[in-house]
Amino acid sequence: MSATESHVPPGRDPGGDFLTPGGLAQARITVRGSRFLAICEPCRRREQASERIREYERRYHDATHVCWAWRLRSETEPGEAWSDAGEPAGTAGVPIVGALRSAGLENALGIVVRWFGGTKLGRGGLIKAYREAMQEAVEQVAVVTEMPRVEIVCEAPAAMIGELHRLLTGTGAEYLDQSATRDRVGITVSLPVRLVDTLEEQLIAATRGEGALIRPADHTGGESTDGE
Repeated sequence: MSATESHVPPGRDPGGDFLTPGGLAQARITVRGSRFLAICEPCRRREQASERIREYERRYHDATHVCWAWRLRSETEPGEAWSDAGEPAGTAGVPIVGALRSAGLENALGIVVRWFGGTKLGRGGLIKAYREAMQEAVEQVAVVTEMPRVEIVCEAPAAMIGELHRLLTGTGAEYLDQSATRDRVGITVSLPVRLVDTLEEQLIAATRGEGALIRPADHTGGESTDGE
Protein backbone atom coordinates (compact mmCIF):
# COMPACT_ATOMS: atom_id res chain seq x y z
CA MET A 1 0.00 0.00 0.00
CA SER A 2 2.21 2.81 -1.32
CA ALA A 3 1.55 6.15 0.36
CA THR A 4 2.95 9.59 0.96
CA GLU A 5 3.08 10.73 4.57
CA SER A 6 3.61 13.95 6.52
CA HIS A 7 3.93 13.89 10.32
CA VAL A 8 2.85 17.49 10.95
CA PRO A 9 -0.40 18.55 9.25
CA PRO A 10 -0.25 22.11 7.85
CA GLY A 11 -1.78 24.75 10.12
CA ARG A 12 -2.23 22.31 12.97
CA ASP A 13 -2.71 23.69 16.51
CA PRO A 14 -1.47 20.82 18.71
CA GLY A 15 -3.18 22.09 21.84
CA GLY A 16 -6.59 23.19 20.65
CA ASP A 17 -9.90 21.40 20.18
CA PHE A 18 -10.51 20.17 16.64
CA LEU A 19 -13.24 19.10 14.24
CA THR A 20 -13.83 15.45 13.38
CA PRO A 21 -16.50 13.44 11.54
CA GLY A 22 -19.33 12.39 13.84
CA GLY A 23 -20.23 9.45 11.61
CA LEU A 24 -19.96 8.12 8.07
CA ALA A 25 -21.12 9.99 4.96
CA GLN A 26 -21.05 9.08 1.28
CA ALA A 27 -21.35 10.91 -2.03
CA ARG A 28 -21.46 9.72 -5.64
CA ILE A 29 -20.57 11.59 -8.80
CA THR A 30 -20.13 10.56 -12.45
CA VAL A 31 -17.57 12.25 -14.71
CA ARG A 32 -17.44 11.30 -18.42
CA GLY A 33 -18.57 7.78 -17.67
CA SER A 34 -16.31 7.16 -14.66
CA ARG A 35 -18.20 6.61 -11.41
CA PHE A 36 -16.79 7.90 -8.12
CA LEU A 37 -17.92 6.88 -4.63
CA ALA A 38 -16.53 9.08 -1.84
CA ILE A 39 -16.65 8.11 1.83
CA CYS A 40 -15.73 10.23 4.85
CA GLU A 41 -15.67 8.70 8.32
CA PRO A 42 -14.05 9.08 11.76
CA CYS A 43 -10.77 7.30 12.41
CA ARG A 44 -8.46 7.66 15.41
CA ARG A 45 -5.52 5.36 14.79
CA ARG A 46 -3.24 4.31 11.96
CA GLU A 47 -4.03 0.65 12.49
CA GLN A 48 -7.74 1.41 12.24
CA ALA A 49 -7.19 3.42 9.05
CA SER A 50 -5.19 0.60 7.45
CA GLU A 51 -7.84 -1.95 8.40
CA ARG A 52 -10.66 0.16 6.96
CA ILE A 53 -8.73 0.76 3.72
CA ARG A 54 -8.21 -2.99 3.29
CA GLU A 55 -11.90 -3.56 4.02
CA TYR A 56 -12.94 -1.10 1.29
CA GLU A 57 -10.47 -2.68 -1.15
CA ARG A 58 -12.10 -6.06 -0.52
CA ARG A 59 -15.64 -4.68 -0.67
CA TYR A 60 -15.03 -2.83 -3.94
CA HIS A 61 -12.74 -5.40 -5.54
CA ASP A 62 -14.37 -4.69 -8.91
CA ALA A 63 -13.29 -1.02 -8.83
CA THR A 64 -10.44 0.36 -10.92
CA HIS A 65 -8.93 2.35 -8.03
CA VAL A 66 -9.54 2.68 -4.29
CA CYS A 67 -7.74 5.90 -3.33
CA TRP A 68 -7.55 7.31 0.18
CA ALA A 69 -6.20 9.84 2.67
CA TRP A 70 -6.29 10.27 6.41
CA ARG A 71 -5.56 13.03 8.91
CA LEU A 72 -4.97 11.89 12.50
CA ARG A 73 -4.67 13.71 15.82
CA SER A 74 -4.85 10.80 18.32
CA GLU A 75 -1.36 9.51 17.73
CA THR A 76 2.07 9.75 19.32
CA GLU A 77 3.02 11.23 15.93
CA PRO A 78 -0.09 12.89 14.47
CA GLY A 79 0.00 13.40 10.74
CA GLU A 80 -1.41 12.73 7.32
CA ALA A 81 -1.05 10.03 4.69
CA TRP A 82 -2.54 9.56 1.25
CA SER A 83 -2.35 7.19 -1.71
CA ASP A 84 -3.10 7.50 -5.43
CA ALA A 85 -3.62 3.71 -5.59
CA GLY A 86 -2.44 3.45 -9.19
CA GLU A 87 -3.70 6.79 -10.49
CA PRO A 88 -1.02 9.20 -11.81
CA ALA A 89 0.98 10.63 -8.91
CA GLY A 90 -0.70 13.57 -7.21
CA THR A 91 -4.06 13.20 -8.95
CA ALA A 92 -6.08 11.37 -6.28
CA GLY A 93 -4.59 11.26 -2.77
CA VAL A 94 -3.58 14.93 -2.74
CA PRO A 95 -7.05 16.28 -3.65
CA ILE A 96 -8.65 13.89 -1.14
CA VAL A 97 -6.43 15.06 1.75
CA GLY A 98 -6.89 18.62 0.51
CA ALA A 99 -10.66 18.34 0.92
CA LEU A 100 -10.21 17.07 4.49
CA ARG A 101 -7.83 19.96 5.24
CA SER A 102 -10.19 22.55 3.75
CA ALA A 103 -12.95 21.31 6.05
CA GLY A 104 -10.56 21.37 9.03
CA LEU A 105 -11.23 17.69 9.76
CA GLU A 106 -8.82 15.55 11.77
CA ASN A 107 -9.17 11.97 12.98
CA ALA A 108 -10.77 11.55 9.58
CA LEU A 109 -10.45 8.97 6.82
CA GLY A 110 -11.40 9.78 3.23
CA ILE A 111 -11.89 7.07 0.60
CA VAL A 112 -12.71 7.62 -3.08
CA VAL A 113 -13.52 4.55 -5.18
CA ARG A 114 -13.38 4.89 -8.98
CA TRP A 115 -14.85 2.70 -11.66
CA PHE A 116 -13.27 3.66 -15.00
CA GLY A 117 -15.87 4.60 -17.60
CA GLY A 118 -13.81 4.21 -20.75
CA THR A 119 -12.74 7.84 -21.23
CA LYS A 120 -9.45 9.13 -19.81
CA LEU A 121 -9.87 12.33 -17.76
CA GLY A 122 -6.29 13.61 -17.86
CA ARG A 123 -4.40 14.93 -14.83
CA GLY A 124 -6.53 18.02 -14.42
CA GLY A 125 -9.75 16.10 -14.84
CA LEU A 126 -8.71 13.48 -12.30
CA ILE A 127 -7.71 16.07 -9.70
CA LYS A 128 -11.00 17.91 -10.17
CA ALA A 129 -13.07 14.70 -9.98
CA TYR A 130 -11.39 13.34 -6.83
CA ARG A 131 -11.58 16.73 -5.12
CA GLU A 132 -15.23 17.22 -6.02
CA ALA A 133 -16.21 13.73 -4.88
CA MET A 134 -14.48 14.11 -1.50
CA GLN A 135 -15.83 17.62 -0.97
CA GLU A 136 -19.37 16.35 -1.49
CA ALA A 137 -18.87 13.59 1.09
CA VAL A 138 -17.35 16.08 3.55
CA GLU A 139 -20.34 18.39 3.11
CA GLN A 140 -22.66 15.49 4.01
CA VAL A 141 -20.86 14.36 7.16
CA ALA A 142 -21.94 15.43 10.65
CA VAL A 143 -19.08 17.33 12.30
CA VAL A 144 -18.31 17.29 16.02
CA THR A 145 -15.69 19.04 18.16
CA GLU A 146 -13.22 16.89 20.08
CA MET A 147 -10.45 17.54 22.57
CA PRO A 148 -6.93 16.47 21.53
CA ARG A 149 -6.01 13.08 23.00
CA VAL A 150 -2.75 11.32 23.75
CA GLU A 151 -1.83 7.69 24.31
CA ILE A 152 -0.30 6.99 27.73
CA VAL A 153 0.58 3.91 29.77
CA CYS A 154 -0.56 3.59 33.39
CA GLU A 155 1.66 1.19 35.34
CA ALA A 156 1.25 -0.28 38.81
CA PRO A 157 2.23 -3.37 40.81
CA ALA A 158 0.37 -6.42 39.49
CA ALA A 159 -1.44 -6.78 42.81
CA MET A 160 -3.02 -3.35 42.23
CA ILE A 161 -4.68 -4.16 38.89
CA GLY A 162 -8.11 -3.71 40.49
CA GLU A 163 -7.28 -0.22 41.76
CA LEU A 164 -5.91 0.66 38.33
CA HIS A 165 -9.09 -0.37 36.53
CA ARG A 166 -11.29 1.44 39.06
CA LEU A 167 -9.24 4.60 38.65
CA LEU A 168 -9.50 4.58 34.85
CA THR A 169 -13.25 3.95 34.86
CA GLY A 170 -15.06 7.24 34.35
CA THR A 171 -11.96 9.27 33.42
CA GLY A 172 -12.82 9.48 29.73
CA ALA A 173 -9.96 7.09 28.96
CA GLU A 174 -10.29 4.73 25.99
CA TYR A 175 -8.69 1.34 26.67
CA LEU A 176 -6.21 0.32 23.95
CA ASP A 177 -4.00 -2.44 25.36
CA GLN A 178 -2.87 -4.21 28.53
CA SER A 179 0.40 -5.95 29.33
CA ALA A 180 1.80 -7.60 32.41
CA THR A 181 4.96 -9.09 33.90
CA ARG A 182 5.29 -11.05 37.09
CA ASP A 183 5.47 -7.87 39.17
CA ARG A 184 3.94 -5.03 37.10
CA VAL A 185 0.89 -4.38 34.95
CA GLY A 186 0.50 -1.67 32.34
CA ILE A 187 -2.68 -0.37 30.70
CA THR A 188 -2.41 1.72 27.54
CA VAL A 189 -5.20 4.26 27.14
CA SER A 190 -6.12 7.23 24.99
CA LEU A 191 -6.98 10.23 27.14
CA PRO A 192 -7.82 13.92 26.58
CA VAL A 193 -4.51 15.80 26.90
CA ARG A 194 -5.82 18.24 29.49
CA LEU A 195 -6.72 15.37 31.86
CA VAL A 196 -3.29 13.74 31.90
CA ASP A 197 -1.86 15.70 34.85
CA THR A 198 -4.95 15.03 36.95
CA LEU A 199 -4.83 11.31 36.15
CA GLU A 200 -1.16 11.16 37.13
CA GLU A 201 -1.90 12.70 40.53
CA GLN A 202 -4.81 10.29 41.08
CA LEU A 203 -2.69 7.31 39.99
CA ILE A 204 0.08 8.12 42.46
CA ALA A 205 -2.47 8.58 45.27
CA ALA A 206 -4.44 5.41 44.43
CA THR A 207 -1.29 3.26 44.31
CA ARG A 208 0.36 4.91 47.31
CA GLY A 209 3.24 6.11 45.16
CA GLU A 210 3.90 2.77 43.49
CA GLY A 211 2.20 3.60 40.20
CA ALA A 212 3.62 5.50 37.25
CA LEU A 213 2.25 7.25 34.21
CA ILE A 214 4.40 6.93 31.09
CA ARG A 215 3.94 9.76 28.62
CA PRO A 216 5.10 9.81 24.99
CA ALA A 217 8.34 11.74 24.52
CA ASP A 218 6.62 14.03 22.00
CA HIS A 219 2.93 13.59 21.13
CA THR A 220 2.84 16.66 18.87
CA GLY A 221 4.89 15.09 16.07
CA GLY A 222 8.34 15.48 14.58
CA GLU A 223 9.88 16.70 11.38
CA SER A 224 7.97 16.37 8.15
CA THR A 225 8.96 13.46 5.93
CA ASP A 226 7.71 12.50 2.49
CA GLY A 227 8.22 9.40 0.46
CA GLU A 228 6.51 6.99 -1.89
